[in-house]
Amino acid sequence: MTDCQIIPEIVGCSATLRMAALQAVDAIKHGRHILVEGEPGSGRRLLARSAWCHRSRSARSLFTLDCRMFPSDGVEELLLGERSSADAHATIHLGKLKMSIGGGLLLLHVESLHLKTQRRLAQALSHILSCPRSEAIQLMMTCTCFSHTTTSLHPDLAALLLRIRVPALRERVEDIRALAESFLHNASPFERIRCSLALIDRFCDYDWPGNVTELRTVLRRLLLEQHNGLLDVHHLADLPYRDDTCFALRQDGHGLPRMDAGLIQSGSSVTSRSLQ
Repeated sequence: MTDCQIIPEIVGCSATLRMAALQAVDAIKHGRHILVEGEPGSGRRLLARSAWCHRSRSARSLFTLDCRMFPSDGVEELLLGERSSADAHATIHLGKLKMSIGGGLLLLHVESLHLKTQRRLAQALSHILSCPRSEAIQLMMTCTCFSHTTTSLHPDLAALLLRIRVPALRERVEDIRALAESFLHNASPFERIRCSLALIDRFCDYDWPGNVTELRTVLRRLLLEQHNGLLDVHHLADLPYRDDTCFALRQDGHGLPRMDAGLIQSGSSVTSRSLQ
């Protein structure tokens, strides 16, 4: 059985990405906790959830929690639970970790967790290691990392995790055509829409700071233009507006748009080559 059959959700032929996906599948099957690292929009969540789909059929469902959605002082109680007392009565609120027993817990953007919370999470996981497989918890995490930075994790938690890195789109430009064709097919299943060779070449010369998410957004905008089934470079000139949540397009001196690194993370900057 090939890796394409094992992981049908992964689009493209990049050896780096497929190796990462196979590592994740193997780790999940053997009950290991994993940390999926990568840039925003590179497919970290897709890879983690795809790996979970190959777990044991006896496993329970997967809980997903975005750590950015909760205040730092509340996410620890949400994860680990709390105990409160009123008069002679004690109330115990189970955390997501306990509720995931026998199944899995996917924590998105774990870099937003305080180091103290990470240490307590590691302690809780260490106690669970001695439980039978049916009572164990499969922990998966995703975090944001750039090529010039490293993710800060508490040493106790890092020791329990297998770190898997998802490559950025600019590191697997050979997949751009396949990704574009897959998206266009899913967006318009009853109409055959293609990208010209010139447009694919232009895409391959761009750095894609927003990765696959940015590529899909660009294609989604291009589909709104009059294209007669073929998207070409000249269609880029019809998109002279800025969307600072994903990418930026603006006119340059030659009349064709220039794509800038519109996806700017707080406290960091990304430089990119022009699509021109």
